[in-house]
Amino acid sequence: MFEVEWQKLQNIGVFENGTGMPKKLFDENGTVEAIHYGHIYTKYDLIVENSIVKVRNNDTKKLKKVNYGDLVIAKTSENIEDVMKTVAYLGRKVAVTGGHSAIFRHSENPKYLSYVFNGANYFIRQKNKLARGVKVIELSVKDMGKIEIPLPSHTVQEHVVSILDKFFDLVNDISQGLPKEIELRQKQYEYYREKLLSFDRKGV
Repeated sequence: MFEVEWQKLQNIGVFENGTGMPKKLFDENGTVEAIHYGHIYTKYDLIVENSIVKVRNNDTKKLKKVNYGDLVIAKTSENIEDVMKTVAYLGRKVAVTGGHSAIFRHSENPKYLSYVFNGANYFIRQKNKLARGVKVIELSVKDMGKIEIPLPSHTVQEHVVSILDKFFDLVNDISQGLPKEIELRQKQYEYYREKLLSFDRKGV
């Protein structure tokens, strides 16, 4: 891999804490996409275009807005593996999120960042070291900002995403292949994900 600049997340975007959004606000007749922190690690993968719950427009005034490309991050979890699980929001309309979540606003490729946040070993090592708690594991937005990632050009980010998307689709196509074959696909995907997301530090 060629050399790229490594940047702290606080230097490439802005974190914002979510607020409120109890489950009583969820409404099957709602029109606003709502990303609940618990769903980030139980219902979603890398991206969200259409959330599984919605809220009414009148109930969004005190909630934090999520725009296209923003990352929504689970700040708390019952285990260290799920804390900081992340989805990139790629919906057409403005969405909302609530407490125990954080929003990361940036100008990078959202899917590239989602792949890094959810799978790169160097990222996971850093966030696990910064996480706090025993029964409830938490990570503050201040500490999230300390995490360093490689940041190639937007062209390279797009190229990496295009390759990883193909592997991701292949692994998750459960209609094709036997369990052993799917397991081998998963290992191959994880291998190439790490290869594609790892870059040497420029000047180091």
